[in-house]
Amino acid sequence: MLVVDDISIHFGDEHVLDHFSCHVKKGDFACITGKSGCGKTSLLKAFIGLTPLANGAIRVGEYILNEQTCNIVRTKTTYLPQELSFPNDTVEELVGQTLKIGRIKNVQMCTPKLCDNLHKLGLDEELLSKGMAEISGGQRQRMMLAVLALLDKDIWLLDEPTAALDETSRNYVIDFLREQQQQGKTIVAVSHDMYFVSHCTNVINLE
Repeated sequence: MLVVDDISIHFGDEHVLDHFSCHVKKGDFACITGKSGCGKTSLLKAFIGLTPLANGAIRVGEYILNEQTCNIVRTKTTYLPQELSFPNDTVEELVGQTLKIGRIKNVQMCTPKLCDNLHKLGLDEELLSKGMAEISGGQRQRMMLAVLALLDKDIWLLDEPTAALDETSRNYVIDFLREQQQQGKTIVAVSHDMYFVSHCTNVINLE
C-alpha cells in the first residue's frame, strides 16, 4: 500500500532523513515513532506530497507520488494534523462544512452514523450543539476521528492522535482505530506514546 524507497528529506542544511526506506502493507495499523525532531511528521506528510523529497520515491497503491498523481492519492487518503485551527462555529456546523469541501464534497452528513462514531469514542451527541471553543482539545481530536470515519478513505494519516487524551479516552481511540483497521483501512499514525505504539501491527522507528 505505501512503499518508501530510499528517500531523503532536507530543509536547507538540515537533513531530517537520509536514504530511508519502509513499507506499510494494506490493512496495517502502523506507527511512526522516534525522538523529537527525527522527522516523524515530515515523513507522514510526505505520503500526500506535503513534504518535498530530496531524492527517492514514495508509492501509494499503484501510484508513484509526484505532481501528476498527488491529487489522485489525496482522494484516497485523509490526513489529521496534531493541531487544527477551528472557526467559532458549532461542532455540527463544522462537520457539515468539512464534508462539503474539496475532495469530500459528495459525502453527505449522516447524523446517526456520526453519533454512533462519537459514542464509540466516548463522546455524547450533545457535543454537536456546542461551539468549538467550548470543547477540549481531546474532544476535538476524537470528534475529528468520528468525522474521518464518515469519509470512508482507504488510508488514514494521523499525527499524535492520543496526545491530549487521558488513559480512558486513549483506549477509546485505540479501539476505534483497530475497528477501522478490521474494516480494511490502512492507518499510519505518528506517536511518542509507547502504550499506543504497543497496539500497532507495524512500528517504524526513526531513531
